[in-house]
Amino acid sequence: MTIGEKIHDLRLRNNMTMEDLARQIGVQRSAINKYEKGLVVNLKRSTIVSLCRVFGVPSSYLLDDDNELTADEHRLVQAYRAADDRAREDALKTLLDHPKKELLTKVK
Repeated sequence: MTIGEKIHDLRLRNNMTMEDLARQIGVQRSAINKYEKGLVVNLKRSTIVSLCRVFGVPSSYLLDDDNELTADEHRLVQAYRAADDRAREDALKTLLDHPKKELLTKVK
C-alpha cells in the first residue's frame, strides 16, 4: 500500500473529508487530494508528523512501503512497547485466552 493509499484509508476510517483533514494539518484540500493520488512524492517531515498525530499512527506506518501491518496493528505495537511489564503480560494473556487462540499459536 502506498503512502497515498494509507492516507486515504486512514481518512475514510476516521470519517473525515479531505477538507477536514486539510484543516487539521494546515494545508489546502487540493494538497490532500495530491497526497492521496500519489502526486506528491516527498511529503514534508512536518506534514508526516501532522498526519501521524491526527490519525494516531507512528510515522513508520506511513513511510514503510513494505509494511504488512495495518494501522491498528501498529497502534497495538506502540501501546505494547510503551506499556509496563504488567500491562504487557495482561495484553498477551487476553489475546492468548481469546476463543480463536488456535489461530494465534500459528503466528508464534
